[in-house]
Amino acid sequence: MALTRKKYVLDKKFQLRISIRAIILPLITTLAICGLLLYFANNSNELINENNKNITAIIDTQDSMFDMFMAIPALQDPDNPVVRKCDTAFKENLKITNRINDNHEKIKKNSLIVLYILIVMTVVQTAIIFFQFIFFSHKISGPIHVMTNYLKDIKGGTKPKFRPLRKNDELKDFYEEFRSAIEHLHTK
Repeated sequence: MALTRKKYVLDKKFQLRISIRAIILPLITTLAICGLLLYFANNSNELINENNKNITAIIDTQDSMFDMFMAIPALQDPDNPVVRKCDTAFKENLKITNRINDNHEKIKKNSLIVLYILIVMTVVQTAIIFFQFIFFSHKISGPIHVMTNYLKDIKGGTKPKFRPLRKNDELKDFYEEFRSAIEHLHTK
C-alpha cells in the first residue's frame, strides 16, 4: 500500500514562504516585460495617431484641391479625361487612407490582445509555479511533519511507531538517521 497524505499544506509558514519566494522573480520579470511592451505599444499608438492626423490633413487638402479644380469650367466636364483621371485617383486615395485608418484600429486592437494575453500568461505562470512549489515543499515538509509527530509521541511518553517515508519524499537519509537515533535512545 502506497503511503499518501491528504493534506498538501502541512507547514503553512514554510510552504507558503518558499512558494511565494519562488513566484516573485518570474512575476516581477513578466510584469516588467509587460510594462515595457505597454510603453512601446503606447509609443506606437501615438505615432499611428499622428500619422492618422496627417492622413486626415491630406484628405482635407485633397478635398480642397478637388473643389478648386471643379470650380474651373473646363474641368467640370465629366467626359474630360483629366477629370476622370483625377476623380479615379481621388477615389483610390480615399480608399487607401480609409484602409490605413482601419489598419490603425486593428493595430490598437491587436496591441490590447497581446497585452491581455501577457497578463493572463503571467497569472497562469504564477499560479503554476506557486502550486508546483506547494507540491515540491510537501515532499520536504511531509517528512518533517512525520518526525515532529514522532517527537510529540516521545515527549508524551510513548514509543513512536516508525514507518517508511513515501517513495518521492525528500530527507530520507536524515529520516533514517533520526529514526535510528530515536531507536538507539529508546533501547538505552
